[in-house]
Amino acid sequence: MGLFNRMQRFDGFELDWKRLIILSTCVLLIGLSLTITSIIRPDIKILGATGFSLLPLSGILILSLGLLECLDAFLAKEQREVLQNLQVGVLDTVVGIFIVTSVSGHAQDISILIAAFLIVRGTVRITLAKAMKLPRTLETVLCGLVSVILGVCVWLSWPTTDSWFLSFCLNAEIAARGWAMTSFALWIKNQN
Repeated sequence: MGLFNRMQRFDGFELDWKRLIILSTCVLLIGLSLTITSIIRPDIKILGATGFSLLPLSGILILSLGLLECLDAFLAKEQREVLQNLQVGVLDTVVGIFIVTSVSGHAQDISILIAAFLIVRGTVRITLAKAMKLPRTLETVLCGLVSVILGVCVWLSWPTTDSWFLSFCLNAEIAARGWAMTSFALWIKNQN
């Protein structure tokens, strides 16, 4: 019982809410703009990869966010923050590397990887929000559900497994992540 009480404390969140809201807003806006772009321009050519839509750029963004999470884990003061940031950061980093390095093949070859990533990422977000009793749990759970639903759609190849849809799903997850981070930053602002 003592472990769960230590995991639910929020005294370690003396973050600068202004820095966090700027970061989360940037993630939200980048995710939204890439989501909209993947629908409007599904045939865009990025990094010399034809037929991959925005997948290489999405992979680079997920890789960058994963490396930032790993850095956050390295700089964290409490063990719960290290564990939370490290598991999410390693997942994002590994998947980002796989997406970026797979641009020489076919986009459909990584659809199962993307489906698994979205389902695991959403499930982890929901589980951590419930287990740690995070503030603004509803927003975090809804963002996790969006990721899980998109992951199931990719897994079932519904409506398609074209690269634009895979890119749309990854970028929607990034936008949902930005929304959850913004909600948390606003909570921190209200606490201060």
